Amino acid sequence: MKKMKRVFMVVLAMMMVLALAACGGGDSGSAGNPDSASVNTPKTENYRLAFGTSSTGSTYYILGTGWANIMQEKVPGVEISIEATPGGITNMQSMRSGDMDLGMTTCWLAGDGWNGTAWADGTKYDNCRSLFPTHSSIMYIFTLADSGIETIQDCEGKRVGCGAAGSTSGDGAPLLFEALGITPANYTGLASTGMCDALKDGTIDVGIGVTGVPASWLLDLETTKDIHLIPLSDDDLAAVLKDQPYWAAGAIPGGTYKNHEEDVPCIAYWNMIIANESLSEDLIYNLCKATYESIDELAEVDQNARSIDTQYLDTMTMPLHPGAVRYYEEIGVDIPDSLRG
Repeated sequence: MKKMKRVFMVVLAMMMVLALAACGGGDSGSAGNPDSASVNTPKTENYRLAFGTSSTGSTYYILGTGWANIMQEKVPGVEISIEATPGGITNMQSMRSGDMDLGMTTCWLAGDGWNGTAWADGTKYDNCRSLFPTHSSIMYIFTLADSGIETIQDCEGKRVGCGAAGSTSGDGAPLLFEALGITPANYTGLASTGMCDALKDGTIDVGIGVTGVPASWLLDLETTKDIHLIPLSDDDLAAVLKDQPYWAAGAIPGGTYKNHEEDVPCIAYWNMIIANESLSEDLIYNLCKATYESIDELAEVDQNARSIDTQYLDTMTMPLHPGAVRYYEEIGVDIPDSLRG
């Protein structure tokens, strides 16, 4: 009996030693073998992100949808849902309220949003952070060729169609006319295609839309109607840019549209993608890295993506997200002080 008890105690002791060895030796075995699993291996984070663009058919929507799809392929664990919105202001407002994670906006609207000026009316949208510039948009001022409207001054007393409140054209159109001392009869908030339909139906006289070059909805309009792009003179541009320092002078390249062989002087805006500052640094770093490594793929979706370039960082008017700062520093980009926050 005593012998059996001693055997039992020996077996029990051996089992305890083996158990302790298994528990204590696991970490050293993993650390010493690079092929084995390590407790320090970072876990893949899963992100479900809401991304605000603009109305369906706009450059924001087309480029934004393409960007989101590519990011979902390139960045593990990322799921991005596209939100069609009125535009940049709405995207920042939704980001401030916590309903939006990513968004597109113009550098003009972002500058006023960050500083709490103009449309922001004292409210600072300081939980928004910039990631990268995307492209330059054009303010199209257009009408039908037989309307009798030739210059911007001819818009006095006319019915103007523009984007909804909260969009670049919706907020920009009244500021344009105010700077030039022109008073239209009224403004009607419409999507880009809606403006084209309203011109054909005769319910508006002039349309104002902001998008890239070319504008798909203008190309569609001119298949059935002759259009006239209303140019801005040097004096017009000087007066507008004095009032709106975040705007810029631009031109619609000649030959883009029928019967417009010469460049058409206009207002231009740089655009950018922004993110909620609460998003992780690693996530934003990975999104920025994947973006710059996918320019060719993005350009297949929309040629405007060719303008996604670090040389245009200084067009942005809102400090960078820390994850974006990390990426630009890693690739040796000189970051403007104004973007460091």
